[in-house]
Amino acid sequence: MNKTRSEEVMQMFAPREVEVDWTWDDDWPLAQAVQVGELLFLSGQVAIDRDGNVVGKNNLQAQTRQIFENMKTVLAAAGADLTDVVRLTSYFSVDLTLDLTREYWEVRKEYFGSHRPASTGMQVKALLYPSLMLEVDAIAVVPRGR
Repeated sequence: MNKTRSEEVMQMFAPREVEVDWTWDDDWPLAQAVQVGELLFLSGQVAIDRDGNVVGKNNLQAQTRQIFENMKTVLAAAGADLTDVVRLTSYFSVDLTLDLTREYWEVRKEYFGSHRPASTGMQVKALLYPSLMLEVDAIAVVPRGR
């Protein structure tokens, strides 16, 4: 039986959860990413390694690296990479000084190179754990079936 055009469109836009092999998030009620059509929405990534340990306490550069490594892992699980990212939102739970801002941008340039997603950065009161300094979420464009 052939699908109707309506059924094809519904299937194309049906949300698809993207998961990675991180045991620490098994009990959390979230997906690491959700793809709807060609849009991939990544949950906020923090400096937690695959075993659930906070990385880089009091070190923004180490935390930023772990976040972008986590982001690469989630993107890869969806068949994407950092060049597919079109939007980043960065949430800092530390006072933003010029030096800390530079530390973040240096690491971001290591990972994104000349790719420049639209971005917003803001300071927030707190994150999930007191030792986390930063959380970054993203939106990517990824053709289904890639």
